[in-house]
Order: sequence, then structure tokens, then C-alpha cells
Amino acid sequence: MPTTDRQPLIDRYTAGPAELKAAFETAPIEARQWKPSASDWSIHEIIIHCADSETHAGIRIRLLAAGATPVIIGYDQEHWARALHYHDRPLDPAFALIESVRASTANLIASFDAAAWSSAGTHTGSGKYSADDWLDTYAVHLHDHADQIRNNVERWKTARAR
Repeated sequence: MPTTDRQPLIDRYTAGPAELKAAFETAPIEARQWKPSASDWSIHEIIIHCADSETHAGIRIRLLAAGATPVIIGYDQEHWARALHYHDRPLDPAFALIESVRASTANLIASFDAAAWSSAGTHTGSGKYSADDWLDTYAVHLHDHADQIRNNVERWKTARAR
């Protein structure tokens, strides 16, 4: 990917925590543990997932940039939400983790040279996985979950109005 195409994604990546926090703040307290369906996540679970995902994302890009064709291990996010009791996890440390890992990683990727951006490995779930693939995924990840939170709030309001 040309550097000029990469910068807007880096900017979006950097803005992710603020977008997620802003969406969260629109959610009434009563709506934060509510699940739209048995298979959907609550707003609380979304935030805890984002914290876990950020730890993985930070490690993944470091493995890619520093390693010789690393293996990037996938994980079952649905299983983690159940097994790690996401509803019982506190939100404040999750937000702090999201913000600090994103800030550290944004600083790191801003310093990448062409060699770091051309690094690649293998993802256990999707095959060949490059630094640019990583950026494509994580530039939008928190924004997508912010949209999910806003959607949950709207669905909660509709369910409550019935």
C-alpha cells in the first residue's frame, strides 16, 4: 500500500478510542448490560472485547514488524466472552487499556519504514497476513464497535418502548 493511502488509516486507527468512548457515553446506564438477543453482545461485553482485542492487535503488529514470517494465532472471541465472564469485568481498566495500547501502537506504526510495512506472516484463521492487512482490520475495528454500541442503544430504546 502506498504511504499516502496508509496515512488516513493510521489516523483512523489513532482516533478509534475516542470514537468508542463517545459511543459508550451515549448509552444509558440501564442499556449497558442489555443484550439485543442471546447471541448478541451487550455494550459492556463490547468494551471488554475491545480491550482484549487491543492486546492481541498490539502484539500482532509487533510480531509482524520484528519477526521473520510469524504465525499470528487467532482466538474465539465468543468463547472468550463467555469463559472470561465479560459481564463481570470492570470497564474503567478496559478503557484505560484500550487507550494506552492504542497510543503506544499508534506511535510505533507511525515510525514504520517500508520494510516494517512489507512484513508478513501467517494467520491461523485467514492465511497470509501482512502489516497492511493488520492496519486494514484495526483502523476500523473500534469504529465498527462504536457503531455496534449505537445500534444496541437504538435497539434498547425500541425494546423499552414496546
